[in-house]
Amino acid sequence: MLMTGSVLQEQQRDLLQQERALVSELHTHLAQFVEIDPARVKTLQQVMTALDELFLLVIVGEFNAGKSATINALLRAQVMQEGVIPTTHAITMLRYSTQEAHKQRGDGTLDIGYPATFLRDITIVDTPGVNAVLREHQQLTEDFIPRSDLVLFIASVDRPFTESERAFLERMRTWGKKIVIVLNKTDLLRTPQALQEVLGFVSNNCKSLLGFTPQIFPVSAQNAQQAQQSSGPEATSLWEQSGFAPLEHFLFYTLDEVERIRLKLLTPLGVMQRLLTETRGVVGQRANLLAEDARTITTIENQLQLHREDMEINFEHRLGEIENIILEMRERGDRFFDETIRLGRIFDLLHPERIKNEFQAKVAGDSERRIDATVQNLIDWLVEQEQRFWQDVMEYLDRRKEVSARRETAMMGSVDRQFDYNRRTLLQEVARTAHSVVSTYDRDTEASELSSGLRNSVVQAVVVGGGGIGLGAAIVAATTVAALDITGVLAGILLLGVGFYIVPAKRKSAKRDFNLKMDELRARLHQAMGEQFQKELTNSSRRVIDAIAPYTRFVRGEQDRTESALTHISHMESETQRLGDEVKSLQG
Repeated sequence: MLMTGSVLQEQQRDLLQQERALVSELHTHLAQFVEIDPARVKTLQQVMTALDELFLLVIVGEFNAGKSATINALLRAQVMQEGVIPTTHAITMLRYSTQEAHKQRGDGTLDIGYPATFLRDITIVDTPGVNAVLREHQQLTEDFIPRSDLVLFIASVDRPFTESERAFLERMRTWGKKIVIVLNKTDLLRTPQALQEVLGFVSNNCKSLLGFTPQIFPVSAQNAQQAQQSSGPEATSLWEQSGFAPLEHFLFYTLDEVERIRLKLLTPLGVMQRLLTETRGVVGQRANLLAEDARTITTIENQLQLHREDMEINFEHRLGEIENIILEMRERGDRFFDETIRLGRIFDLLHPERIKNEFQAKVAGDSERRIDATVQNLIDWLVEQEQRFWQDVMEYLDRRKEVSARRETAMMGSVDRQFDYNRRTLLQEVARTAHSVVSTYDRDTEASELSSGLRNSVVQAVVVGGGGIGLGAAIVAATTVAALDITGVLAGILLLGVGFYIVPAKRKSAKRDFNLKMDELRARLHQAMGEQFQKELTNSSRRVIDAIAPYTRFVRGEQDRTESALTHISHMESETQRLGDEVKSLQG
C-alpha cells in the first residue's frame, strides 16, 4: 500500500499524525456548535481511511467525452464499456489483479480487477458523466470527488469548456483538488492550428473564470486504441498521433511516489478546508442573526432608558403642580397670620374651632380637591405611559419578526435547525408577552392599585397615622394642624398679658415657624412621592426586562459561543494552511 513501509518516512508520518489530530479537533469543537452535514463528516472519515490505501486517480467529465475510452487506452485493452450514450452507471474502481475480475459491492460500487502493472500503485476510478440525463449519475460523481487524490477531467475538442463543465470544475476547485485536463478527440481537428486554438481557449477560460492555469494533455483515445490494434510503422504513427505518451509519462513517471504521497496528504486537508469554509459560512450567518437579535435587545433597552428619563422629567413637572398648590396655601397662610394674630382678634384666638374653620376657608380652600385631582392625573399618566410603552415594544417586535422571517427564509439551510428554533421561539415568546400585556391591560385596575400604593405610602410619610385619608386631605390636615399649633401657642402668650408690645414680633416668629413646617411638609411630600414614583417606575421597567431576559441570555450566550467557534475555525484554518505548506514542501 502507498502509505506503508519504508515510504512512510519520519516527516510524512508526523504530517499524517498532525492531520488526524486536526480532524479530531474539527469533530470535537465544531460538532458541539453547528449541525455539520453528516455527508461531509462521512466524506472526511473516508478520506482519512483512504490515507492507508492506494493513490486514487479519479476520471470525470461529461458523458460521451471519452472517459471509458481514455481508461481503455491506458490499459491497452477493452476493459471499460464504451458508447455514445451514458454507459457508466456507478462508481467503478479499477484495481490491480492477477486476472480480470468484476465484483459488485454492497454500496453500489463496481470493482474491476485487471493485471496492469501501474495499478499496483494507482487505483483508477471511473465515474458517471456529469451533465447526464440521469441526475443521480452526476450526484454519484460529485459525492466521490472529495475522496480523489488527483482528478483527470476529460473534455472533448468538439465542445470544449461548456458552461456545465465550467460549473463542475468550479465545484471541484472548492475541494482544493489538483485537476489535470485531458482534451480528447483531437483526431476530429484537421490542423495543428485548430488544436492550438482549442488549447488556448480552454487554458484562458480556466485562468480567467476559475483562477488557475491547468495542465492540459491533448489526446485521441481512438488513435491510441487503433495503435494498439495495429502493428509496425502504422501502430507507431497512430500512437504518436494519439498524444498518450506525454499523458502516460506524467501519470507513471512525473507523478512519482513522492508526488503521489504529497497529493494524498493534501486530500484530507482540502476536505477540511472546504468543511471549515462551509462551517465559517454557517457561523457567519448565525453571527449575523445574533447581531440583529442583539440590536433588538439594545433597542428595547435604550428605549426603556429613554422612557425612564422622559418619565422622570415629566414627573418632576407634575410633582411641581402639587407643590405649587402647597406654595399657594403657604402664601395664603402668611396673609392669614397677618390678619389673625393681632390684638384686635384676641378673643377669636381663644376659640380654636372658629380659627380652624376660618383657616380652612381662607387658606385650605379647594386645595384638597385640587391636590387629589392632580395626583389622580399623575396616576392616570403613569398607567397610560406604561401601556403605551408596551404597545411600542409590541409593534417594534412585530416588525422585527417580519424582517427576521424574511432573512431566515433567505438563509434557509444555512443555519442549523435547533439554533434557529431556539432563537425564533424566544423572540416569539417576548412578542407574545408584549401582546398579552397590551391586550389584557386593565387601566382602571392598574390605576386603582397604583393609586392605593401611592396614596398610602405618601400619606404615611406626610402624616403619621393618616390611615385611609386622601392625599389632599392629609396635606390640608397637616397644614391646619401646623397653623393651629402656632396660633394656640400665641393665644396662650397673649392671655398672659405679654403681647401688647411683642405681638408683631410673635406674629413674625409664628409665620417663620409656619413656613418652616410647610417647607418640611413639602420636602417630605417630594421625597415620599419621588420614592414611590421611582419604585413604580422600576417595577414597570423590571417587567419589560424580565420579559426579554430569556431572549437576552440566549443571544448573549450564543454570541460568546459564536465568537469561540470563530476562534477555533481561524485556528484550524491556520493549521490546515500550515500543514498544506509542509506537505507541498515534501522532498523525495
